[in-house]
Amino acid sequence: MVDLAEIQAAYYMVAATGVLVAAIYYIINLRHNMKAREMEICRLFTTDFVSDQGMQKYAIMMTMEWKDYEDFMEKYGYSNPEMLGKWVSILSHWETWGVLIKSKIIDADKIYTLGGYGAIRGWEKFRDIVQSRRDITWGQDYMINAEFCAQEMLKIKMRNDASFKDKLETYKTTRKL
Repeated sequence: MVDLAEIQAAYYMVAATGVLVAAIYYIINLRHNMKAREMEICRLFTTDFVSDQGMQKYAIMMTMEWKDYEDFMEKYGYSNPEMLGKWVSILSHWETWGVLIKSKIIDADKIYTLGGYGAIRGWEKFRDIVQSRRDITWGQDYMINAEFCAQEMLKIKMRNDASFKDKLETYKTTRKL
């Protein structure tokens, strides 16, 4: 005959197994939801950047020319809201990506794959302008996350293609300012 203690032991084993299965299911479901959330965030914050309009803004930004900070602000500052909107919106994309990467909400490799590598050359071109805005107007934390984003994109680029450093140096010496 079956002893009551054996029935209780079997019941506890079944209950414990049920709790374990539920915990495993919860963890798997949580991980899946986190991945889905990350992909949705990637989509939200890259769609605008890689759209036709986003690429046009980037192209315009990368063809802008200036002599110094004063010349830049005269041509592309507050007196020219259309141009101000173009370069500030692109830098703001990078700022947002930097925050998301720092917060570990989004993986830097995903941003890189979705076009984030454009931040490398963009940052090189606008570094001095951003630094001047930090020094003159906005303080040292201005666009700090955009800078972080560009640095992360450069790390990934160098990991994927070490010869890029030579190309970047060539770009730095031949760009027009």
